[in-house]
Amino acid sequence: MRLPLILFFTLYTLILIFNAKAQKKESFDERVFSKFLIQATGSKISGDLYAADSIYKKCLEINPNSGVVNFELSGIYRSLNQPLVALEYAHKAVNINNENEWYLANLATLYKEIGNHKKSVESFTKLKELKPEKITYLFSLTEELLANKKYKQAIEILNEIEKDIGINEDLSIQKHQIYVYLKNKKKAIIELDNLINEDSTNLRILGLLAEYYENINQSVKAKILLDDMMKIDSSNGLVRLSLFQHYYKKRKFIEGYLELLYVMKSKEVEESLKKQMLLQIFYDKNSPYSLFETSNLIHNFLKEHPNNSDVLLILGNLKMMQGKEDTACYFLRKSLNINSLPIDGWIQLISSTISRGKFDIAVKDAKAAIESHPNQPFPYLAMGISLSNNEQLDESLKFLYLGRELVMTDSILESDFLHEIGNVYYKQNKFEKCFDYYEMSIALNPKNLILLNNYSYYLALRKTNLQRAEELILIVLDKFPNIASYCDTYGWVLFQMGKYSLSEKELFKAVVYSNERSGEVLEHYGDALFKLNKKDGALLFWKKARETGEYSKKLIQKISENRFIE
Repeated sequence: MRLPLILFFTLYTLILIFNAKAQKKESFDERVFSKFLIQATGSKISGDLYAADSIYKKCLEINPNSGVVNFELSGIYRSLNQPLVALEYAHKAVNINNENEWYLANLATLYKEIGNHKKSVESFTKLKELKPEKITYLFSLTEELLANKKYKQAIEILNEIEKDIGINEDLSIQKHQIYVYLKNKKKAIIELDNLINEDSTNLRILGLLAEYYENINQSVKAKILLDDMMKIDSSNGLVRLSLFQHYYKKRKFIEGYLELLYVMKSKEVEESLKKQMLLQIFYDKNSPYSLFETSNLIHNFLKEHPNNSDVLLILGNLKMMQGKEDTACYFLRKSLNINSLPIDGWIQLISSTISRGKFDIAVKDAKAAIESHPNQPFPYLAMGISLSNNEQLDESLKFLYLGRELVMTDSILESDFLHEIGNVYYKQNKFEKCFDYYEMSIALNPKNLILLNNYSYYLALRKTNLQRAEELILIVLDKFPNIASYCDTYGWVLFQMGKYSLSEKELFKAVVYSNERSGEVLEHYGDALFKLNKKDGALLFWKKARETGEYSKKLIQKISENRFIE
């Protein structure tokens, strides 16, 4: 059992206290010194490190050459996370008695903790000389030599350890890894061969050696070992993982895929490793595996790990890429129910739900997103849009105003809030307020072409500020001159301005670009023709508009009376 750090130092201190009484009397008051030393140790045992620190320093005033006091102060400052102060006292303790095992071990450990591996090596080397029978110091020395990039010296120490304890798996693997780094292929192989000679059924070592053969382009030897592993245990996921890596490197992706299917549902391979492999396959643009194959891998993974939120999120993204939005949202929602933190997951889920007109579901999702991310603006925007589409206009405004307050520096997002607030006011017939918010939105994002078009059209419908309406729609048409709805908006602006000839030309473009499928466009074109006294043509296009099922309330009256009605 490993003793807590403070308790370890305390036990050692008590030993030194009693040892000190047996030592030769010094030129200081030993009775007073021992009294303070015992008091300090008592404070340390009770956890009052600050009192202990104060009393230990009184001890130093009496006897500045006390190794044990400096040692204890070092331990206190180490516990208080003040390593440089701890190091100062550790040095003093070693300088007082450089043959004390505990002082040296403390100094070596402190150097290790602050990353001064060179000094740590020096201290552990002294400990090795002082206590050659203690293997733990040899292991610590090896670690520090490796950290100090003294690989050959580390091998020498590992060989010393091996002489004492015999061939050991972890020891040999460490030596193998060092030889790999040193590019000594022969010795790297020998280390693993020695282990295989000890146990020819050790799958871990067989796998390591097979992997090393792959890395040094000796794939034939690697495959022989892999075949041996399959004979030993073909149901082992780690064996199948090694086969996958072999096939993948040989670019035999189909064979590798079959092995990977097995790996994903295996119990031997760690969940985190399998997840990392799936992430790499999914996000790698050059992955040899299709979305369908990746989906199969993920489903196999989920059979063994059904509640892995990260992989459920990947599956949701994958289904979205396949155009299966309902299925995608199912997996996104399942993932977010387990782990609600990924805000991008919420954005994708809610955006998809809104785009498909499922506003009741979007409200529930947005509510859950707000609960888990109360300071993120997007869920409030989504809630506002969804409530507005459900005609809950006052509630919509409440969420839109709350969300807008959360926007910090994102002018585009703030513009979206202003846009949606304007939309709600339009539905409430508060047109002046609506248009004010549209202007504020455009000021922040003048490239929102949907807003520019809609705002222009609404102005035309209201016969208000038609010059501004024309200005807005011309900006849109400059970018997209062949979109039917944009041409229709411009045509209707011209119509309301009384420019019927120009309106007819623009609306005719809209008719062509829409393939005569938009009832609204056909009706508008008929209106323009009527104003140009082309009544037969007007009646023809009004009737075409009626056939689409998309027309204004006055269309039937226009047809029956063969006249334009405002």
